Amino acid sequence: MGDYQHETGTMIGRGGTEIFIQSWEASHPGAALVLSHGLGEHSGRYGHIVERLKGKHVSIFAMDHRGHGRSAGKRGHVLHFDEYVDDLGFYINIVIDQKPDLPVFLLGHSMGGLIAMSYALRSQEKLSGLILSSAALLSSVEAPPVKVAVGNFLAKYLPGIQVSNELDANYISHDRDTVKKYLSDPLNHDRISLRWYTEFMRAGKECLARADELKIPLLLFHGTEDRIIDFSGTIQVFNAASSRDKKQHLFEGLYHEAMNEVEHERVKVLDVVGNWILARMGKAKKTKPAKATQPKKKKSPVKKKVPGGPGAPHKTA
Repeated sequence: MGDYQHETGTMIGRGGTEIFIQSWEASHPGAALVLSHGLGEHSGRYGHIVERLKGKHVSIFAMDHRGHGRSAGKRGHVLHFDEYVDDLGFYINIVIDQKPDLPVFLLGHSMGGLIAMSYALRSQEKLSGLILSSAALLSSVEAPPVKVAVGNFLAKYLPGIQVSNELDANYISHDRDTVKKYLSDPLNHDRISLRWYTEFMRAGKECLARADELKIPLLLFHGTEDRIIDFSGTIQVFNAASSRDKKQHLFEGLYHEAMNEVEHERVKVLDVVGNWILARMGKAKKTKPAKATQPKKKKSPVKKKVPGGPGAPHKTA
């Protein structure tokens, strides 16, 4: 991808879990963008936003959440949602320490949006802006009360029991090639644990209840035909947020992955995201370096340059 130098490596997350990280670093960066991916997927699926920002002086940093992609951990399982948030916090501290002169923007999609918002409510002073893509604040399907009660009981005493996440990939995008690639990607999975579900629901309720605490520049967007996550959660956050600089885009007729929709729609969405970052890049306050406190099991991060692989940029002449 031209202007970018791609690197991969690992860091150590909460409890000593090894977390896969990767970056696309611009030669003369003016900002850093950290990506937080959704449930059951991985950071290698965000090539469209990388391509959109190519040559725009934005370095991009991404991680595979624990239990996802190339990171360690049981697939789709955490005992507490803060495990995700702590990992993200460790990584953002690393980015800040390595790039102390750059403003940091955070983009989270779906579950990754919930993680990103949870982090921002804890440490928004470290961010120059928060972008939420179809943030998983409210599920589009409400489980029956009896099923919820049984699930809560089992999650307490048998937290690791896994079930299907019941995500219908046909509704991630109208683009059939995107759906096909999602279903055939060996790094994707469709499992969640019962404890994951109760923690996910708890985190969503907390974020909605505390949305008024958000004060940093905020961009929210969501497709109105999202059948996985209810876009009314996005509206609630937008209305409640205290941010003076806040924008909301509801894309008519789009499914869950608005940035991965059919090409003519995808371009519109990516332009909204890209232009929002670029418009604020020069005005953003620089973030002070923050000591990256992590478990000392291994040195972190360890980076290795790679020529290719999932999510890696293609070499251009």
